[in-house]
Amino acid sequence: MRLFVSLPVWGRAGISCLMCVAMDLGWKLAHGVLRVIMHAVVPLVCVLTALAVPPAWAEAVCPISARPQPVPKLEAARKALAEGRRVTILAIGSSSTAGVGASRQGSFPAQLAMHLSQALGPQAVTVMNAGVSGERGPATLRRLEAFLSQPHKPDLLIWQVGTNDYVFGGRADRLSDIVMAGLKIADAAGVPVILMNQQYYPLILNVPRYETFVAAVNDAAQMQGVSLLPRYSMMKAWSRRDPTGFGQLLSWDRFHMNEAGYACLAQLLSATILEALQGSGTSKKPAGLAIKPSVSRDSSSAYHGLY
Repeated sequence: MRLFVSLPVWGRAGISCLMCVAMDLGWKLAHGVLRVIMHAVVPLVCVLTALAVPPAWAEAVCPISARPQPVPKLEAARKALAEGRRVTILAIGSSSTAGVGASRQGSFPAQLAMHLSQALGPQAVTVMNAGVSGERGPATLRRLEAFLSQPHKPDLLIWQVGTNDYVFGGRADRLSDIVMAGLKIADAAGVPVILMNQQYYPLILNVPRYETFVAAVNDAAQMQGVSLLPRYSMMKAWSRRDPTGFGQLLSWDRFHMNEAGYACLAQLLSATILEALQGSGTSKKPAGLAIKPSVSRDSSSAYHGLY
């Protein structure tokens, strides 16, 4: 591990490229090996790299047009704020939620907690991080159902889903069924949802197939009328418009985001959530948000990691 961290950037990038290619080609032949890599090796190396090599933050603007739409109805959360009670947000998903590629406090749930605490007060909102690296849709669905069966339910669910279902050789129609089932469970529990689709990464070998998985998530959101953060289309357009700036939003493996990339997600989410809570009009929103990672070592009052 020390040898890997000591490698130059091009060396780490070369190794990461081979890992991404293996993930895309080895669906069935190397399924067990890939599960070990995704659950253990990749998260560990990403964390060590994030700590050892300070990232170069992109001087770019996060497109506010990509924020989640439609704006969710957060009646329970607004009532809680009015009564002086804490609002609870549950973020569930895989490595993009857990924060692989960044420090623990650099994950998007942690940075979202910082944004909301700054806007609403340090005791107003708790963001719970239930991300599990390498997890696929069926496992997340089981955890989601367990969380929402508890007496005390979150006021908002942020569900990031779909990438690993493609990487590990799943089927788009099966992913569609899983997402639809989860959204129906949330609806029955009275919990509003912001759905986040897959990331775009430069080494997708079969883009048409990958995009059928993206469409499965998008279509489920539209059919159920829930808010969607269109991460894939935002990242893909960004990579074509500004390849250099886009590259600075990715971790060493060119697959996961880094703290700057997660900062963009946190800013987009906070813009929509604050509009839902405060009822601010969209006409006053800026065209973009400057990316400034909000990383604090003292955010325990607003952020809880469950992984």
